[in-house]
Amino acid sequence: MQSLDVLRRSPTADYVATVLSSVALTPTIKAIRLRLDRDELRFLPGQSVWPKFERDGRKFSKIYSIASSPSACPDIELCVSRVGWSSAVVQDLAIGQSLPLRGPYGLMTLSELPQRPRLYIAEGSGIAPLKSQIDWLRECGYKLPVWLVQANPETPDQLPYQPYWQQLQQTWPAFHYRDAIAQCPESVLVNLRLKLAAFDVVICAVGDRSDQLQETALALGAKPDQLRSEKFIAF
Repeated sequence: MQSLDVLRRSPTADYVATVLSSVALTPTIKAIRLRLDRDELRFLPGQSVWPKFERDGRKFSKIYSIASSPSACPDIELCVSRVGWSSAVVQDLAIGQSLPLRGPYGLMTLSELPQRPRLYIAEGSGIAPLKSQIDWLRECGYKLPVWLVQANPETPDQLPYQPYWQQLQQTWPAFHYRDAIAQCPESVLVNLRLKLAAFDVVICAVGDRSDQLQETALALGAKPDQLRSEKFIAF
């Protein structure tokens, strides 16, 4: 288990993971818990792994962000949306089945406790790397405000991990959760009236939505050098 006060990443390497559980979070999104074959993976909150696939005699990889805290290793959790053939392969893995993967990868990470409040904005399975960071901050006893605005275009009224976020808001005073079910995330951000110039803003959404949410955050006062965004693609 990785120490909470010292975070480091291990060199990128190959692992074999075994499926421990597969739980539907929404009609299209699953949380898949994996156990690695050895306790050597050290990743930073927000990093990813590359599962390896074969199809029609060809080998493929696709990146998936780790949704769990580094402290959970050698177990990791993937939050996978069924939006393409590779995601269907991962979602359909049976308990006990093996999955080769390589990691860690990714630069949108935390390696130390931030010095500013945090605003996270997620759509769909883009919640995965943000959950890893939020869980780690909670474990560290982070006291500055942490806001999460969450939407899910695939099934707008069903958000991955929503019961968890609602419970976390009750038990961690720094954490504030807003869902974007009745309105779009942009409207939620406007209504929050946060002074975004004081925040680190982190966005993860599919395709152009990441850019659109970034434009909204900047228009509401976020500083470009305190804003990070990541987009994911489906296949």
